[in-house]
Amino acid sequence: MNQASSMLNDVPGDGKEEIDNHFFATTLMKLGHTIEDSRKKYPELTEELLEKLKEWIQQRNLPNVPQEQLAIFAQSCYFQTDATLRCMETYYRIRTNSPEFFNNRDIKLENLQFSLKVLEFVKLPVPDPNGYSIIFHRLADTRASKYFLNDAMKLMMMTVDGNLYNDGCSPGYVFLLDMAGVNIAHLTRISIGSIRKFIEYVQEGMPVRLKAIHVINVVGFMDKILSIVKPFMNKEILELLHLHTGEVSEIYKHIPPKCLPKDYGGELDCIEALHEEHTRKLEQLRDYFLEEETIRQNYNTSKTKEQ
Repeated sequence: MNQASSMLNDVPGDGKEEIDNHFFATTLMKLGHTIEDSRKKYPELTEELLEKLKEWIQQRNLPNVPQEQLAIFAQSCYFQTDATLRCMETYYRIRTNSPEFFNNRDIKLENLQFSLKVLEFVKLPVPDPNGYSIIFHRLADTRASKYFLNDAMKLMMMTVDGNLYNDGCSPGYVFLLDMAGVNIAHLTRISIGSIRKFIEYVQEGMPVRLKAIHVINVVGFMDKILSIVKPFMNKEILELLHLHTGEVSEIYKHIPPKCLPKDYGGELDCIEALHEEHTRKLEQLRDYFLEEETIRQNYNTSKTKEQ
């Protein structure tokens, strides 16, 4: 498979790169797991349900989306057809209209390499006691001038997508966010429009069963942050948000030490090492991210007219 030719313009995070869309063959996209893997875990993934979802993607000119991806959508919505179709519509609409988050996801691009030195992400290798996947994020460099919100959100979603690629359907996801080092200057680096779109995607289009968002080392100006994000958050997502202002050990009743890095009194490797390993995994998925974008560019927001 040929590689895309991309160039970065000017400042990291400006998102002006364009990918050659013609180097991927128009074949069915493959994920790192099979539909049989998903059905073993979730027999609710019936042929009837998948056929209804296939009809929808055919109507939207997305014929190369595989059954494995459809299963991820269906499982995240508890196999309810109408809810799944709404999720799919939001997923493709926002991805199509938000290139700052979902285009140019080439991990070798300079802006993403830059942000991977400023930010640390990892899907922790041990799930919580409920079997939920834990996605961790924190600052590695606390200088606000080095922080680019759009690239941070892009890498966060690449982390989720990479896990879905490999593991497929999961009983649930937990986000664990460490605010250590966040300062008031970081607020000047955010865009209300970006925040609004990102929250809508997480609430309505991200194909996972989100079970909790835990924030540790909460900063004193958290009220200012909440005043920005709360208007866009629905009741369900607010109920998932848990703010921990005390010792890190507060998190243990939700996420025990066996699931946490040694940086937080846990039994896993340190975050720096886990982040480096995670970055290598993203590099291995480079072709997948580029192919996903290419296929998605064919998306029609309305049904294709029957001939």
